[in-house]
Amino acid sequence: MEEVVIVIPDLYLTSAAEAASIRGIDLPGLARVARYGSGQVLEQGWRPWLAAWSGQGELAQSAPATVAAAASHTRADEAEGRMVWLATPVHLIAGLASVHLDARGLLQVDLDSRRALAQDFNTVFADSGFRLEALSSAGFLILGPRLNEADTVEPARILGSSVTEVLPEASTAPTLRRLVAEIEMWLHSHPVNAERARRRRLPVTALWLWGGGGAREGIALSVEPPLGSDMTDTVPASVVRGAALAATGTPVPGVAFGSDPYLHGLWRMSGSNVRAMPDHFDEALGHTSRRAVFVLELSQSFDEHRDWSIRDALADLDRRWVASALHALRRRDIGRVTVVANDHRLTLGSRDPWKLWRMPRPALTALQ
Repeated sequence: MEEVVIVIPDLYLTSAAEAASIRGIDLPGLARVARYGSGQVLEQGWRPWLAAWSGQGELAQSAPATVAAAASHTRADEAEGRMVWLATPVHLIAGLASVHLDARGLLQVDLDSRRALAQDFNTVFADSGFRLEALSSAGFLILGPRLNEADTVEPARILGSSVTEVLPEASTAPTLRRLVAEIEMWLHSHPVNAERARRRRLPVTALWLWGGGGAREGIALSVEPPLGSDMTDTVPASVVRGAALAATGTPVPGVAFGSDPYLHGLWRMSGSNVRAMPDHFDEALGHTSRRAVFVLELSQSFDEHRDWSIRDALADLDRRWVASALHALRRRDIGRVTVVANDHRLTLGSRDPWKLWRMPRPALTALQ
């Protein structure tokens, strides 16, 4: 295998307090990549970089929800003239002066619960013009009218911080602010939250709307059909684009593992599908693809281990995935390892560890 990419999509060291909470943590795998590898700042974040890496650079400027919509069940005719937003389940904490997004507040919600929430939303909010869809990957999409409203912020970027300054102002985004407030009231005593409480899970206090863009562009991306094909733009993008790539001999982007909605949409647009995360890294080496990408969410670890801190989750990720990838690199099973987090990329090739003159440095320093 030529390359393995490990993306940590919910690790952002955006505040001094956040960085201090994991200062001094021992991450031997990442430290080795940081010492011997090369780095790059990703000005636009990991999603546009991954789009280019997968050979779909034309999607780098597309909104995250637009790309994620390619893996939804919405038909192209339903998306005409509409917008989509990613709707991430979160746990907010109300303080004396402000509302914070809990440091562990990106929530994993099982598919049955997501479907129950979507069905109830579409009944309660039937006259609102918005429709909620439970994605098969994770989280939700909200389909609604086109709005010329303020930009939204990805919730992973503000974990542990106040949400007051990043929410769109009511004066500039009245429709979204009103919808968000109504969703919070709807969720307050929802049966799904009662069930989560019985299982000792944090309640879903809000759906964080972000990454909005045109729905139809993702659901029926305009691509040139294969010669002799009668496909039209009503065919899902995954079918049209996948057939076009096959006809031209263009390689698929590689094998992908994870539950991130953007990842699923991006791979669907290439005519491929994302796989469930394997139990062990070496299981991925059995695939015939030349490249592999893992999107590993710390929030998944928090859901599986309710007493873990971010230090525990990072140490586990480093041991199970980064260190395992480096073992495969030393065996020459793969050619290079790339780690992407906090808008940075670190890449270590098989020859790089010979750069013995490079001094050790804390693993997370290279990601800041």
